[in-house]
Amino acid sequence: MKATRALALGVLGALFIALVLPRFEAAQPRGLSVTRPRAVGIADAEARRLGIPVDRAFRTETWEENPLLEQELSRDTAARRRLTTDAVVGPRLGGFRVTYFRPGLEKFPEFGYVVVGLRGEILGARLRARAEEKGAQPAIEDLRPAADRFAASRSFPGAPRPAFDSARPNVLRERTDHTFRYRVPHAGPPETVSFFLNVYFVGDRLTGWDLYEEYSDGRAFRYELGGSIVTTLLRFVSVFGLLFLLLGIFLKKYHAGEVGVGTGAWLFGGQLLLLLLVDVALYRAQGYGVGFGGTDAFQTAAAQAAFRFLFFDVPLATLVFLSWSVGESYARERWGDRLASFDALLRRDPFNATVGGSLLTGLLLSPAVAASALVPFLPSIALGKAVPVLGDLSSLVLSSEVGPATAVLVALGSAIPVAVVAILFALSAFHRRRFLLLGFVASAVIGSVLAIGPAPVGPEVLRFLLGFGAPLAAAAVFIASDLLASAVSLFGATLLLGLLPLLRSFEGPALHGAAAALLVPLLVLLLLAVAGLVTRRTVEYRYEDLAPHVKRIVERERVKAEIDAANRIQAALLPPSDPKLPGVVVASHYRAATEIGGDYFDFIPLSEGRLGLAFGDVSGHGLTSGIVMAMAKSALLVQTGHDPSPVRVMEVLNDTVRKTAPKRMLMTFFFGVLDPPTGTLRYCSAGHLDPYVVRAGGGAVEPLSAWGFPLGVKRREPFVEHVAQLHPGDRLVLYSDGLIEALDDDGEPFGFTRFEDVLRDAARDGAGEIRHSLLAAVKRFTRNRPPEDDQTLVVLSLGAGQAAGEAAA
Repeated sequence: MKATRALALGVLGALFIALVLPRFEAAQPRGLSVTRPRAVGIADAEARRLGIPVDRAFRTETWEENPLLEQELSRDTAARRRLTTDAVVGPRLGGFRVTYFRPGLEKFPEFGYVVVGLRGEILGARLRARAEEKGAQPAIEDLRPAADRFAASRSFPGAPRPAFDSARPNVLRERTDHTFRYRVPHAGPPETVSFFLNVYFVGDRLTGWDLYEEYSDGRAFRYELGGSIVTTLLRFVSVFGLLFLLLGIFLKKYHAGEVGVGTGAWLFGGQLLLLLLVDVALYRAQGYGVGFGGTDAFQTAAAQAAFRFLFFDVPLATLVFLSWSVGESYARERWGDRLASFDALLRRDPFNATVGGSLLTGLLLSPAVAASALVPFLPSIALGKAVPVLGDLSSLVLSSEVGPATAVLVALGSAIPVAVVAILFALSAFHRRRFLLLGFVASAVIGSVLAIGPAPVGPEVLRFLLGFGAPLAAAAVFIASDLLASAVSLFGATLLLGLLPLLRSFEGPALHGAAAALLVPLLVLLLLAVAGLVTRRTVEYRYEDLAPHVKRIVERERVKAEIDAANRIQAALLPPSDPKLPGVVVASHYRAATEIGGDYFDFIPLSEGRLGLAFGDVSGHGLTSGIVMAMAKSALLVQTGHDPSPVRVMEVLNDTVRKTAPKRMLMTFFFGVLDPPTGTLRYCSAGHLDPYVVRAGGGAVEPLSAWGFPLGVKRREPFVEHVAQLHPGDRLVLYSDGLIEALDDDGEPFGFTRFEDVLRDAARDGAGEIRHSLLAAVKRFTRNRPPEDDQTLVVLSLGAGQAAGEAAA
């Protein structure tokens, strides 16, 4: 693809994103200025004031949305945007939750937690005690004054002017805990929700506070987890289903020596390393809500990460390995040029114009691919079926140990599987069977399964079903350019859709980190592209540079091309249909073997109403046999136009084959001249199988013996012309050795005896019926096994009356 066209598409994609992205941003943390490390520092200081032993606790940091408020506001995006600045609702929409767990003890209850808001304000802090810890057992009246004083002592973000609502005791064996609820007045949406400030006591000790919401009518909030479970199961089943499919293909091709493992192994290792880095960056956050019985928080997080590594990361990396090995084998057949730049990178040769051009094309098309990811969701958003959400990548960025840098790891770890599995394997597998359109469908489906859903849209099932836009666009990039450009466009598109919404929402230090995570990798790719282009050196494949398995693929394609050419030659040499002649009915059959043979037959009209019958078989297979046959036919046509006598025809053909055919390549041949009015057949044979005559009225089956050397042999005896007299109703049967030598399951040939028995049983039948009987008998004998040699059969029935009857039948 030309750079100007890629630039134009990229500009159009960028304009489209600028136009529609605001419709996807309602759920982003607008106004976030505190970075995650800064939020952790604020939380640690507050936790120490509460008495939490921060230095010996296992700490997890997660971005916590408010599921109740998000669910209630999801259908009214305008209200959702307005409420980000609301004094009551705004602080409650989300924040960094820093949780401290006890080491060596079961995970819950934790030491405590602190919630830090968008700008570093404390939204909640609480110390929690285990059930067996001793404490006082005060009454509500004893603690109420202290709770009221605390609620009035400071300004609580998200809880201006709290008013006492109720107190709820929790009576334990060793103590009594209390929760004091203060209602926070709020006029406006969401009207269905009541807002509270909770103040907590363990025994008689004030242990913290937090913000709380519930439905005004008292109904319980229900988490929408069904979609997440469904999509997780679908991804799991899809990955392992593809694994088993590809494993079978890989083993077959590996046994045939058509796949290599070197490049695939590098991709396997690189993909696994990327996934492992993401796991390490997220293992604390992703293990936060998981519990495994009596294990502590660290053991739970480590076990969660290990399960993910073993049952998701390793299978996905293996899928990349198998897809590259099989997909490369398919793509080498017709799309070898589309792998050149990718190969150069993997061979550690990044600075060349081929790689530079692909990098530049992928970068320029990244906005177009990102725009394509958003397009399928626009109708659903317009109809209210889809709603803006925080999004997978934004959520990972906010919860990760490395912050916005996670977006780079995730984008790269997502681009490689989609490019290799959904594009290289799927497109090349279907293209080799001439079903490219189905290949695009497969790319869209597989890409939707493997990609980290970049579009910040919910619900999750809809995001899964409509996530085909980016993979489909990247597949088009592959067709227009190459695999590296496709992978880079996916990488850039994922970064854009993951970080642009955050860039439009972040402020201050948080904005700086997100901007660096977006711009630095794209700038590095741009510099690599320019550095490669200025070299003006393109990647040129030389045969000796190819990997052994690629050489085998090239050789296989060469042989395949030779077979295709020989097929075309042979098809051009054979008559397209049986001739229509007065007084003669012809029924022929030709079935090629898996390899090209050298069978040939033809019907040549001669002067005075005579018919030339040619039937030959060139030894060997392949293009050479086809060429020898073509030369023999040319000589035959020239000679029959001059002198069609069988002996003279054989002499000319023998001279032609001796001079043109390779050594030890022979050709058996039968040529006869039939005079239909008189029934006289003058013929000559050069080592070909004797034809049969089936006499009229169920008579005898007679071979027309005519011994002779094959064409191409230096003659020791002259050719001899023979004459046979055919009567009305007689049938002449010519055949190739492919029918006689057809083998059954035990390796026994069909043979002449069975052949003659079939002719006797069909002695009263016409030409077409005899042909059918012979072929059916061979088919039954071989149990319909593919023939190992060409099977050719010609049956002629003589006589005007017989011809009329055959035509009527």
